[in-house]
Amino acid sequence: MIFRSLAVAALCVVGSAAWAQTETALAFLERVKKQALAYSDQKISFTSVLDAPGRNGQRVQRKTSGEVWVKGESAKLVLQGQTFFFKSGVVTTVSPEDEEIVVRKLDGDAKQYTPAVLLSQYEKSSSFAWAGTQTVAGRSIKMVSMVPKNDPDVAKVILGVDAKTLKLYSYTEEGKNGTKSKITMVAYETNKGLTANDVEFKRSNYPANYEYIAPKTK
Repeated sequence: MIFRSLAVAALCVVGSAAWAQTETALAFLERVKKQALAYSDQKISFTSVLDAPGRNGQRVQRKTSGEVWVKGESAKLVLQGQTFFFKSGVVTTVSPEDEEIVVRKLDGDAKQYTPAVLLSQYEKSSSFAWAGTQTVAGRSIKMVSMVPKNDPDVAKVILGVDAKTLKLYSYTEEGKNGTKSKITMVAYETNKGLTANDVEFKRSNYPANYEYIAPKTK
């Protein structure tokens, strides 16, 4: 799994216990997604942990961290030494180590660190249920379980949402092959005045010697 994986004008929370009993998990996630889409821009720092079966019954764990900026339909993701720019169904990957820039049509994996995408992944083909509450650094995190229908790879997804702000806090995916991945939002800033220049790719920002690889156009 390379990238698995990236959020809405909410009503006031009168009391987490009260609305948790009366609001369905899906309706709650719809409010969260609506708020995420309403932000003018978003800047998120996150950690990602991949835990997978290894040899001799051992588990193998890989930890990474990154940042994602979102402005409208465009986004910039910095992860594992590379920078990814997303716009209009196209992803541009800048790899300083390889000294190359690769442009390709966006597939289903690479953009999944934005909250709206994480919230949308299985909304039309899953069963939803409340999965309890956790307290993290004094914050109440509401947990929602999603079980995808007819997904050959994913057994379950757990979403964690800050009950006060309605911002996505965590995304945990459990694979049918025993693999478990979790994305945690370490810092989540919104409406900070980002512009298109902050999230869109510009060739002039990178060395001229970088190889530029793009799909051929007819």
